[in-house]
Amino acid sequence: MVFSCEELVMNKSTESLNLCIGGFPGDYVRIIWLDEKLYHICDTKPPEEELIPDHVLNVITPSIKEWEEFWLTVDLLKVWSWEKKYVNSGICDGTEWELRIKRKGRRRRKIVGMNAYPQPEGTFESFLDAITKLSRGKIEEF
Repeated sequence: MVFSCEELVMNKSTESLNLCIGGFPGDYVRIIWLDEKLYHICDTKPPEEELIPDHVLNVITPSIKEWEEFWLTVDLLKVWSWEKKYVNSGICDGTEWELRIKRKGRRRRKIVGMNAYPQPEGTFESFLDAITKLSRGKIEEF
């Protein structure tokens, strides 16, 4: 595969993108940027650090336009200002999630959640829409 200079610059601006979401009683979905490709993965247990399980649903290299739309949405949703942790301890089973994200010129963020999400309502769903559009995948309802 041959990349233009513009595509190489866009790919290099994404230093880290890793979303894992899932929980009891379902599967875990993971979207991870690794080796200049975006992997959409499904597994029955939380994934190990940087491990790609056997069940890869999709592997793509997003276009410049797709990256630009994604990063615009990330900025509009103020992901860089999200809290480090969102927890609703009143629910025993449910959905857990972790987002690790880093783009050149921005600080590295690790954000985790357990049955709780950034506000206002709909913010996290909008982020999931943006990342699934970028990965051309699907994240089932949580």
